[in-house]
Amino acid sequence: MSEYQPPNASDPKRSMPVRTMLAMQAGIVLLALVLGMIFGLDLIAELEFSLAAVNWGMGGALLLLAAGWWLHAMNWRWVEALRRFMREALVPLFRDAPPGTLLMVALLAGVGEELLFRGVIQGGLDGVIGPWPALALASLLFGAMHALSRAYFVLATVMGLYMGLVYLWTGNLLIPILIHFLYDWVVLRYYLASRS
Repeated sequence: MSEYQPPNASDPKRSMPVRTMLAMQAGIVLLALVLGMIFGLDLIAELEFSLAAVNWGMGGALLLLAAGWWLHAMNWRWVEALRRFMREALVPLFRDAPPGTLLMVALLAGVGEELLFRGVIQGGLDGVIGPWPALALASLLFGAMHALSRAYFVLATVMGLYMGLVYLWTGNLLIPILIHFLYDWVVLRYYLASRS
């Protein structure tokens, strides 16, 4: 009988799902930029880099994390189903990923998904159907992309509404990108730290 060997993060079979996720998220960034060019949207001009934007992004992420923490503490059945999904699906996927990889996954998700859903869809449709229908449609599509369960669809749609409202209010795409990135990174780190 051989001794137990811990999984090796450099093993290509073990790292394939993480590499696939990184490639998908990078693909979303590219898709958003290409769609932006096709539809004449200057997404880069929507990114206003400033200390105030960073502060708003961190504050917005803290607010979202506080709401998530409150929800996490609830003993509702659908919340437990979400926790179970995170433990059973997400934790094994990233268990052996180095911290830099987690950071890159969260960063690419924040950049790509916000460029696509807030920048291209919400921003692009704003002038066509109006800001509120554009916000609603972008949020529903964001929820649908994350629809791993009904509860996750609802939660992601509400999060999409939140980040869309922030974008609508500030006009700065950098702020929802920071909120999304920081939220994903903290949640990934939390679930991986508490996996035992």
